Amino acid sequence: MKKLAFLGSSVLSFLSPALTLAADPIQIQKPAGVGFSTIGNFISNILTVVFSIAILAVLVMLIWGAFEWITSGGDKEAVGKARGKIINALIGLAVLAVAFALARLGGQFVGVDITNLPIPDPL
Repeated sequence: MKKLAFLGSSVLSFLSPALTLAADPIQIQKPAGVGFSTIGNFISNILTVVFSIAILAVLVMLIWGAFEWITSGGDKEAVGKARGKIINALIGLAVLAVAFALARLGGQFVGVDITNLPIPDPL
């Protein structure tokens, strides 16, 4: 019982806010053009990065499947695996197109234009 009381009081002491007697907070000025001004800009930049990575992944899978098909040497099993990889990449492309359409529709509701997105800065 004592251990439980000690554990409970320890957890509560860590979760409760502490009074600090510190100096006034320092106001940090961010440089112009750095960061996001609205949540819409943040969401649009995240969508740009996600869609760019997805398109690159589909392209890599298509090239990989085509390379496997070319180097299969007529082996039916290898051709089937390569065909499956290409079909899966095309299905992924269709899913990406539907996701883009849904994101654009959702963007119209919240006021984010995902067709005119700048590439985000790393800073």
